[in-house]
Amino acid sequence: MPGVLIEEKGKYGIDCRNAIWETDEIHTLYHACGLPEILCDADFAIETEDKILLIEYKNANIPEARAHAAVETEYDPFQTNKFNKIVSKFYDSLHYLRLMGKEKPVHYIFVLEYPKGDSASRKLLRNRLKKRLPFQLQKQFGTGIRLIDSVSVLNIAEWNLDMNYGRYPILPVSELPT
Repeated sequence: MPGVLIEEKGKYGIDCRNAIWETDEIHTLYHACGLPEILCDADFAIETEDKILLIEYKNANIPEARAHAAVETEYDPFQTNKFNKIVSKFYDSLHYLRLMGKEKPVHYIFVLEYPKGDSASRKLLRNRLKKRLPFQLQKQFGTGIRLIDSVSVLNIAEWNLDMNYGRYPILPVSELPT
């Protein structure tokens, strides 16, 4: 479907028909270049009139994820290895954006659904991410060059209600345009 990005489990997608450009190809390209063990990637990128939305998507509330959690443990974004991977996905995706000539301000958004998720835990996670992303680094250089402009952690409902992000609604696949 042109203008629609589908997440890896095939349950939800983002309607990007209002976007200037969108992609979910970072993962595929990194694999094609033999780099999957070296580089992690964010799931989606959307270019708007004035920014790039770099999106990591995790829905641990879908039935497949819940079944996996029954065998393993429930998804916890605060676990060190999971948290570090979320951080790495931002940094490693910058290479792709640079090579594609995407120089607009980058907004990193982690769209997260998980069993114990609530607004307080998402705010706490956002604050922890802020400390690990290059906000302080770009201040230290003082060149005015920015690698990141903002970071957000939202659930699907918050994404859809946001006046900027909601222009690209996340919907069950059955509700997406064909």
